[in-house]
Amino acid sequence: MSSIKKIVLKWKTNYQIEAKNEKGLFVKFDAPINHGGEETALSPMENVLASLAACSSFHVLRILKKKRQKISDYSVEAIAERREDQHPRVFRKIHLKYLVVGQEIDPEAVRKAIQFAEEKYCSVGGMLKQAVELSSSFEIIHKGILG
Repeated sequence: MSSIKKIVLKWKTNYQIEAKNEKGLFVKFDAPINHGGEETALSPMENVLASLAACSSFHVLRILKKKRQKISDYSVEAIAERREDQHPRVFRKIHLKYLVVGQEIDPEAVRKAIQFAEEKYCSVGGMLKQAVELSSSFEIIHKGILG
C-alpha cells in the first residue's frame, strides 16, 4: 500500500520559493548569498537536515512519552559534512546530537527511543541512509520539570 503526497512550489522573488502542501501549510526556501539569494529562509540542503532531525524527533519524543520520561526540554543539533569538490554537492555524513533535559531521565530509554526512531520509524532517515553515512549521539541533562 502506498500514499500520495503533493507539494506545489511557487517562486516569490529572486531565489525565494515557497512550497505548499494540500492543507495550505508552507515552508519557505532561499538560496545562500554566494549563490544570489538573500538568505531569508533555509536553503534546500538545510531543510534536508531539519527534516531529518524533525522526523526522528517526532518518533523519539513519542516513544519517550510512552515510556513516561519527564522531559522538560529537548533539542537536536544536526551537523553535516558536504562534498565541495564536485556537483551535486551532496551530504557525505550527517550526525544528529540529541539533547534531552528532564527529571529522572533513563539513559537506556533514550538510547532505545533514538535507535527505534532511526532504524525503524523515521522515513527521512530511511531514505537518506541509502546514500549518506548517518550517526547519532545523545546527552541527558537532569533538571526539574519547568513550569
